[in-house]
Amino acid sequence: MNLVILGALFASPFVLAQEANPYSGKWDAKLINRQGELRTGTVILTDREGTWDISWVNPRNPCAGKRAPIVIQRTSAEELVFEIQRSKVLQGCKDNVVTMKRVDQTTLKGELDDGRKLTLIKK
Repeated sequence: MNLVILGALFASPFVLAQEANPYSGKWDAKLINRQGELRTGTVILTDREGTWDISWVNPRNPCAGKRAPIVIQRTSAEELVFEIQRSKVLQGCKDNVVTMKRVDQTTLKGELDDGRKLTLIKK
């Protein structure tokens, strides 16, 4: 009897299927910093994670320009929310939550939790 219940549990769609991230892939990133300057780079997303790699050199900020892991927090047909985990790359660096809205099939626009604007264009 326990095996039947266990088998039914594993056959459940909640256990077997996690929805694929509709935003998986490689994206060109355009970030406007606090001084209004454009920074470019690449964001790579998979179903649950990814990488953040923005070209940026700032001698006063050792956290700037470091490739960092991304963790996907939420996806829907209209929205993508992820966290850039800079603190995992260098102790003392601040993580950011990014909220993006879908513009069309290949474009997302949004901002980081500190107000910096971000555009992602699918490669």
